Amino acid sequence: MFPLISLMILFPFIGFVVLMAMPAKLNLNRVVAAAFSGISLLLGSYMLLSFNYGSPGMQMTESYTWINTQYFPVTYSVGVDGIALPMVFLSVLLSFLVVIFSWDVEHRSNQYFAMLMFTEVGVLGVFTVTNYFVFYLFWEAVLIPMFFIILVWGSPRRVYSATKFFIYTHASSLVMLLSFFALYFQYHNYVAAHPGLHLPAFSFSMLTINQVSPDFGSFFQLIVFIGLFFGFIVKMPVFPFHTWLPDAHTDAPTGGSVLLAGLLIKMGSFGIIRIAIPALPAGAKMIEDWIVLLAVISILYGAWVSMAQKDIKRMIANSSISHMGLVLLAIAASVFTLSDAGGTWSMNTIGISVADFQMFAHGLITAVLFMSAGVIQHHTGTRDVDKLGGLGRHMPALSTFMMAGFLASLGLPGMVGFVAEFSVFYVTYLSFGVYLIIPIVTVVITVGYYLWALQRSVFGPESDKLDFTRIHDSNWYEIVPMIVLVIIIVIFGIVPWVMFNPISGAVSSWYGSFIGSVVP
Repeated sequence: MFPLISLMILFPFIGFVVLMAMPAKLNLNRVVAAAFSGISLLLGSYMLLSFNYGSPGMQMTESYTWINTQYFPVTYSVGVDGIALPMVFLSVLLSFLVVIFSWDVEHRSNQYFAMLMFTEVGVLGVFTVTNYFVFYLFWEAVLIPMFFIILVWGSPRRVYSATKFFIYTHASSLVMLLSFFALYFQYHNYVAAHPGLHLPAFSFSMLTINQVSPDFGSFFQLIVFIGLFFGFIVKMPVFPFHTWLPDAHTDAPTGGSVLLAGLLIKMGSFGIIRIAIPALPAGAKMIEDWIVLLAVISILYGAWVSMAQKDIKRMIANSSISHMGLVLLAIAASVFTLSDAGGTWSMNTIGISVADFQMFAHGLITAVLFMSAGVIQHHTGTRDVDKLGGLGRHMPALSTFMMAGFLASLGLPGMVGFVAEFSVFYVTYLSFGVYLIIPIVTVVITVGYYLWALQRSVFGPESDKLDFTRIHDSNWYEIVPMIVLVIIIVIFGIVPWVMFNPISGAVSSWYGSFIGSVVP
């Protein structure tokens, strides 16, 4: 079978190696990066076209033995289903567009574009691999290039922010790794005690371990689920483990912020959806109240703090905390439907499907927002709303797409953000009834801080703190990525079922394979 997924991962890796070997000042660096990320985008587009939307299971699967020992067998196994499909497409799309947006980077450009390529390798691996050990390797691989992107090409506080990002995410990753090994050894003990199952004695395969892990003891599931949940929510991030995100976004270069918000924080929620809940449903059920509480606090806190921000980029960063809280709330809506009837788990999976779609929508929208903030920074020298004003007259293209991004984020009908947020509110009402009023309050707050920022920076009077004789509109390499993203945001806002239907089918199939009865 044609190794489509492996080639999607391989070409950015080759690009990374080639770029690291090229001279720093060679103008071809950006062309090489665009070529290799462009090939992955073409492969990802082919994947969208060739994907069997009527089949909910894993497709385009590959499996190769890597470590062939009795006690530590590791297999490189990848595949794409409806859960991974939007994330994979988002990864190849944003990686290519970030290369184009970063066309003017000159400082150590070979290394900068190489780090972008290596980040793409890591996120594609996380979203496609079906082996716990290899999942961890790809997860950690993403940490390294993003650390250097912030550290080398960031703003003056970059050392502090890069270090904080590394400590938070690496520490949580180690907890996640310990949880994976706990699953690995508990699986071995379970299989040894049940020889009639005819399963391998040792395995890191998600498909194999998850067949029996829902039967593990409740206390074991609770402890290991907490470990996995902690590892994943730090990456999302969720209150109170969120403090690394605003700093990392504020001090990262624009390309780094786009990948960080569009892809890296999605890894956390993807891990909860793909791994934590289907593997350990009893553990999820036992802390369901805490999941809801953390989600609600993140939603309200992120929105409220955004109101107080004068730095547009920091405002967008805090709004991401609020929107990822919506993702967690949708997940919690499904967790609340989990029930155990005589050892057989049942679940309504619509909340999981909505969470996955919200992740996809937020990835598209937040990319436009951070690109807009980057253009303002590059052309005016500031992101402080108090120093901005009258940009609409001098930067009409930037103002148009910045406004489109804000309207999409606050849920304007006809854009993908409206479908995603309305779906979150729908599943919230199904599970929690009138408590829906809590996340709905954030819509009002979101409208407030976005319209305030637009009014002050774009539509307000010309600021006397800016030299408008030296300010011009967006360059081609800045505006083209935003045009592409806004078009896609509108397309999926009009025909969301194109992506939502395969997500829903895959969620039902994946969860039904491990926990028993599911309702899509």
